[in-house]
Amino acid sequence: RHSSKASPFFRSLSKLLATTLHKMANENSSSQYELAEIRAQAYAFQQLVKHMQARTDVQNIDQMNLAGFCRNCLSKWIFAGRLRFKGSADYNQCLHTIYGMEYNQWKKKFQAKATDEQMKLYKSTATLHASHPPEVEQAAKAAKKKKPKDGGRGGGGEKKNKPNSTATSSQARTAATVSSASAAAAAASSSSSSRPAAHPGNNLSDVCCRSTDDVAASVAAAAATTTTTGGASTMNQILGECVGMTRHPARIPSDFKIRVAVLTVSDRASEGTYEDQSGPAVESGVIKYASESGNAVHVIAKKIVPDDESSISEAIRAWADMKDDDAPTMILTTGGTGFAKRDVTPEATKKVLDKMATALAACITLEATRFEPFSLLSRAVAGSRKRTLVFNLPGRPKAVKENLAIAMPKLAQAAYHVSKGV
Repeated sequence: RHSSKASPFFRSLSKLLATTLHKMANENSSSQYELAEIRAQAYAFQQLVKHMQARTDVQNIDQMNLAGFCRNCLSKWIFAGRLRFKGSADYNQCLHTIYGMEYNQWKKKFQAKATDEQMKLYKSTATLHASHPPEVEQAAKAAKKKKPKDGGRGGGGEKKNKPNSTATSSQARTAATVSSASAAAAAASSSSSSRPAAHPGNNLSDVCCRSTDDVAASVAAAAATTTTTGGASTMNQILGECVGMTRHPARIPSDFKIRVAVLTVSDRASEGTYEDQSGPAVESGVIKYASESGNAVHVIAKKIVPDDESSISEAIRAWADMKDDDAPTMILTTGGTGFAKRDVTPEATKKVLDKMATALAACITLEATRFEPFSLLSRAVAGSRKRTLVFNLPGRPKAVKENLAIAMPKLAQAAYHVSKGV
């Protein structure tokens, strides 16, 4: 119906729209590529941290003498990075990310007194050591002097004129200039006598001494396995495994003991016609977290009940209402969170809770979609009864493992708050 004069206008508009959409598509593709590259580099860094956490026999001073940087340097680089990209940072949390536990706890357990030979080599290679901006160094010194309170969240302890271990965006510009000096490769041979012996036949790296073709084949095989099992992408699985425990480590005192009770909800398991696999999966996940985090976590009670509201409620109530020294600080249920007629664990749990922790359950469920998109169908709830935290886990052992990898740092922190009433 348009006149001939109007046609060129619409043709130009159509061309402009097509050009814009094409440009947007290219930008989106570029953004996805950049994100993939960031994930790849993050994976490499996490594997490095994982390796360093495992090699507690290697002292920081040996790393400095050989390579010019150590665990503390990595902590300072994370500190500077968080300042630059997040606007604020807590150096104690950065230390925890690298060491996998509180810094002072690691020193007490693993750090040995430096020998005269180590100190001599350290001083001779000082010009090759990594350097950090003044703000970062000040925050590091303040954090080492600070005695963490309130679960290590940085409360109190310093006078006002002392530098704080938490910096803000006003210092980010300087901190962003962090740079590293070259490694002291020549010092490797002269420092060999002062370094702990290596572990022959116990290579912790899964890529060392392997060709790039071999590594690529392993990745491809893992991708094929993921595809056939209908799980999430290989990258998501890798990210979940390498950052699940350390992304947001719990900031709780080292002497705080988390007592866990595991409640398996299953008709068949309670009748003995089906071997309980979910409960052991929960216990295994808790033990793994305790080992990797350094937190004192112990399973003190286990029970199996049928998919019956009153049985579930009574089990939770009985545990939570025990005397303070006997009651678990955390109750983890497994099973009954779906939409089947007999799935009543959330309803039974809510009946006995004093307070709901809706955001906690929602956050963990959302993160679990990295492994399984249908995790959003979970009706799991979280909350507290008296001084006990209660959380619903799914019933499948694989889902239990995936959820716990994400949930345990958050649940440990929540259990501390519930237990102490803070």
